[in-house]
Order: sequence, then structure tokens, then C-alpha cells
Amino acid sequence: MSGNQVSLLLVGIGGYGSTYVKQLLNEPDLAEAVIAGIVDIHPERSNHYEMLKSMNIPFYPSMESFYAEKKADLAVISTPIQFHCEQTCLALANGSHVLCEKPIAATIQEVRRMMEARDRAGKFVAIGYNLSYTAQIQQLKRDIASGLFGKPKRLKSIVLWRRTDDYFSSGWKGRRKSDKGEWILDSVAHNATSHYLHNMFYVLGARTDASLMPDSVEAELYRVNPIENFDTCAVKAIGEDGVELYFYATHAVQDNFGPSFCFEFDKATITYTSGQHADRIDAVFHDGTVKGYEPQQSTKLLTCIEAAAVGGTDIPCGLEAAYAQVLCMNGMLESMPKVKEFPAGLVRRDEEVRSFWVDGLREALLDSYHRWALPSDLGFEWAAKGDIVRMAGYEAYTG
Repeated sequence: MSGNQVSLLLVGIGGYGSTYVKQLLNEPDLAEAVIAGIVDIHPERSNHYEMLKSMNIPFYPSMESFYAEKKADLAVISTPIQFHCEQTCLALANGSHVLCEKPIAATIQEVRRMMEARDRAGKFVAIGYNLSYTAQIQQLKRDIASGLFGKPKRLKSIVLWRRTDDYFSSGWKGRRKSDKGEWILDSVAHNATSHYLHNMFYVLGARTDASLMPDSVEAELYRVNPIENFDTCAVKAIGEDGVELYFYATHAVQDNFGPSFCFEFDKATITYTSGQHADRIDAVFHDGTVKGYEPQQSTKLLTCIEAAAVGGTDIPCGLEAAYAQVLCMNGMLESMPKVKEFPAGLVRRDEEVRSFWVDGLREALLDSYHRWALPSDLGFEWAAKGDIVRMAGYEAYTG
């Protein structure tokens, strides 16, 4: 740390916000940061509430009420997607740098509003994709940019994570819009597994704070849960120089798998599967030599505190770097505007854990992943093709 004390505003301490509270209370590296205030409409639900109250940290019902009394060097926003844009812009207007949890926002037009607010304020906005703040991914990204592996040819990632009824009962998970008409667009690929969609674009970015942008997007979107948006997707995006990116994700399985990815380059293939090889990423060159990237803890909170301590500096994953994921997500919804329901005959229910799952879906997505294909390409009866959406000049998601 620089020796300058950094004041923090925590916006939302439930859900992922509790992770930040735990870090601030327990990690010595963060000792120079002080919590100036907490904004949460139900702070008493936090496991850390009594501890925070005993430290005389003030609680506020809104960001406006906090800024009416105080200032903060860094606002840490851990709220539902529909609030990210407004809350980020409000924090910037009041002189705070921002660490906003992923994804940036629901739509690309909101992201551009946030960029404009950041530029007016002269502050940074960091987006909390954990992988982007690890030494493991930063070294891999530098090696890709240097040409060590040759030109990228095609990348794929898969994440099959079961989610129960409780997960979707929050009031905003799986919804397209809020009751007030705000875009949410929460989905399996725009929340829980968005790290891995973002990561493919991110590692191909020419600079630390840049990502490859999708030129076109083709998506297949499905659901089994009683939600407005999709809980299952298979996506093919085409980026600059024709590089192909495939992404497969679902919440509708009994048994989890992944995350796993495979990135093919002219000179090497880069692979990772959660739990294998002690979570190391391996780059295997065509001559058989291997370069390994050991797992590292994400430093996103520390990185942002240190940047705020010196008045703002470059951060690994800002609005430009995380933009590709939102652009791809908006393109996916344009590709298949009407989410396809899985056939009733394939739907299964696990009452013990209270979750729906689809018979054969896990195997179908793994088969598609291994064969670099979309389910509709392989002839699965439940599969349907989406349109190919050109993203050049794409201005706004309007639904």
C-alpha cells in the first residue's frame, strides 16, 4: 500500500458483497482501507452485521443519504444488475472511484453511459471479473499478445452448474426486466458463468485493459426453470481475423462440470479443467513442450484500493475490457429473442435439492463442446438454431 488511507463505501453487503466485508475484516493487506459507510436496505441480514455495528460503521438506506454526509475514495458496488449503471454514475458524480461487480450492466447503452460518467469524473471504474485480477491470467494474456503461441484459431469454454429453486427466488435472478421496467437480462451467461465468457474475449485483447470484440454472434437459448430468461445456452461468436469462440453453460443439470476451456493457437493448445492438475492452466506446444500457469488468488479489491490510494491508475479490467461480454450477451438475445422451452418429456425434478434438470442435457452439451459445434448442428431433437447477428455498428439493446 502507498501509506494513504483509503475510505470505502460498500453498496450491498449481502450475496457477493459479504465476500468483500469478510476480506476487509480479516486480511492484513487491506488494513489501510477504512469503511466509511455501508448502503444496504437490509443490513441486518448480513452475517457480519453485529461486527460492523460494533465497529461504529454507519449504515445508510441509499447512496444519496451517504453522500449527503460523507465522501469515499472507492465505492464497491455489489448489487443486482439493474442497479449497476445508476449506482456507478452516482458514485462517480460524487468523486468516488468504483469497483462494480460483474457483469457491467444489462445493456451496452448503459455501459456507454458509465463510460461517459467516468470520463467526466476523471475516476476509474473496475469490473469485478475475478480471473482478470490474477497473475495467472495476466501472464497468459501477455504471452498471447506477444505471439508466443502464434495466432488464435478457436476457443471454447463450458460451465455446467446446477442451481436450485432458492437461487431463482431472489426476485431478480432469471428476469429480463424489473417491476419498474429496468433491464436486468440476468441469465446463466450474464451472471454465474459470465467470468468464463468474458475471459475468452479478455485473453485475446491486445492490451491489459482491452478485449477482442465479437463481429458476429449466433446463440441457442433454452430454459427449464420457470424464469423469464434462459438457464441454458450454446453460443458461437466470431471475432477479429475469423477467430471462433464457443461457449456452453447451463443451470439445468444434476451433476456439475467445469469450468473447462480449450484455446487453440497456431503453435500450441491451452487447456484448463477445474480440479485437474491442481487448477493449473497448461499450454502444450506442438513439439510437446509445456508451459504451466499456476493458480493465483484474485487481487481485485486490493488492486482497486491501491489504485484509489494514488488517485487512480491503470486497472486490469475496466469498462472497455469487460464491454465485449455485454455486447456478446445483447447479441445472444438478438439471435434468439424467444427462449426455447425444453420438451416436457425431458424435464426432471429433484425434490431433495429442489431443482429442475433436463435428461441428457449434460451429455449433449459436453458432446457439443468436444466437437466444437452447437447442439442444433449435431441434430439434437430439442435444439433450435438462432440467427447470426452482425455486431458491427450495434448501438443498443431494445428487446
